[in-house]
Amino acid sequence: MDAKQAQLFTSSAAFSAFAASVLLVSDQIKTRVPDPYMDEIFHVEQAKTYCAGQWTTWNNLITTPPGLYIVPSLLHQALPKWFLCSTNHLRWVNAALLCAFPLLISRILSHFRTTPYPPRPGVKPRVRFLIPEDEIILEAIIISCFPITYFSGFLFYTDLGSLFAIIASYDQSLAGRHVLAALLGLWSCLFRQTNIAWVAFIAGSALINHLRQINNTGPSTPKCSQVNHAKRTHRPSQPYDLSLTSASLLDLPRAIRSLVFESFTNFSSTLPIVLPYAGVVVCFVIFVLWNGGIVLGDKSNHITALHIPQLYYFAGFSMAFLVPVSFDLFLIRRTLKSLFGSPRSFFLSCCLFVTILWTIHKFTYEHPFLLSDNRHYTFYVWRRIFKFHRLVKYLFTPGYMICVKMIWERIARSFTMNLLITTFYIIALGLTLIPSPLLEPRYFLVPYVLLRLHIRPVVEETKTWSIRVFTEGCLYALVNLVTITVFLFRPFKGRPGEWEGTWQRFMW
Repeated sequence: MDAKQAQLFTSSAAFSAFAASVLLVSDQIKTRVPDPYMDEIFHVEQAKTYCAGQWTTWNNLITTPPGLYIVPSLLHQALPKWFLCSTNHLRWVNAALLCAFPLLISRILSHFRTTPYPPRPGVKPRVRFLIPEDEIILEAIIISCFPITYFSGFLFYTDLGSLFAIIASYDQSLAGRHVLAALLGLWSCLFRQTNIAWVAFIAGSALINHLRQINNTGPSTPKCSQVNHAKRTHRPSQPYDLSLTSASLLDLPRAIRSLVFESFTNFSSTLPIVLPYAGVVVCFVIFVLWNGGIVLGDKSNHITALHIPQLYYFAGFSMAFLVPVSFDLFLIRRTLKSLFGSPRSFFLSCCLFVTILWTIHKFTYEHPFLLSDNRHYTFYVWRRIFKFHRLVKYLFTPGYMICVKMIWERIARSFTMNLLITTFYIIALGLTLIPSPLLEPRYFLVPYVLLRLHIRPVVEETKTWSIRVFTEGCLYALVNLVTITVFLFRPFKGRPGEWEGTWQRFMW
């Protein structure tokens, strides 16, 4: 067996094991949870309504667009004897997406397989080849096992379809197929309205990558002056977009002005890039005006809030799962240096600390659903930890600050997101999370997966990267084993009230 055959065998075996696990869990859920559970009650009913051809009938308790129901209804119309729109068949739509997800993830990872070093003045970026193709497939499978992604594949919820459409849109954008990317972005908004923020992120990334490509394929430019040696990524026809290792907030205004200037300078070539995504934004604005807001159906329980601590919860949540591929002595040193390495950094860290404390005090929000629904893990986290004492929420401030800095340093080390793309990511993250008053780990799914895809190994990590990814897979497998086992085999009787006397289950 030669090397290519061995790689093919390894990849096929890993994918087969992944697909087998999906089939096994799906079968167990079919057996033990045959009826629609929790939000599935509304989603399954609406899907059956669409399958019956009643396209104008809508349940006002559903607050997301009908993207989840369109594909099953079309399958039912095309294959009425094979696809029955039963609860089990509807769940299989998401299970099929979960099985296909590693193939999509591997395409994204292949885009980042050749990572350019930060270019020196007048010198085109060097390119490094780090990850063998078979290891990309294995890593894609492990990323697909991320606990919330994996769990979402077994219930008829919007989460997996939303994530799949956004990642597919990003993949097509990186491949230069921007019309298809925009259509997929529009499709993602039919699952979750907040995905419009990630469509904007994809559009911004596409614009920056296009301007870089113009520069790299154009005529060579003279060397920059030594005065600008530290600002290494700005050349004619390219935005002033610094790597995160050398950028500061003071560079952001100039970077944005440069992006606008270069976009208009190359207007004839940038217009075809931006126009498809702009069409998606226009469609979204028309929808909001027609609907009278972003939320469909019952708006009373889904009001917006200025929930800034959501960003801190996301940072802590993300760093907990990124530990296997991020945590090492180098990251610790870089983080401590960026926090306390100089009087200036110490002063900025103190300002950040005070800002986090103030926003926690002013903008922490407890949604009624968070404290009333004991079927979610967040209920117990909030009640037993955050509600233990009124000062507990402030005690996490140093941890939030360290997590934010660690994520920043890890992304900077990967060289997959420079200043502008990172800025677009943070804006999209804020637009997605801050207006949401409810602490819900499922809302972290899209930003976490996008963040994880941009974490790539540096040269020093090449030999240990496979071990890191394997450790990540072990962490995901452990969490999945616990959460799915608890969901399947530890039901409990509903407390007095809405679910009294019925069997309930713990879930994300």
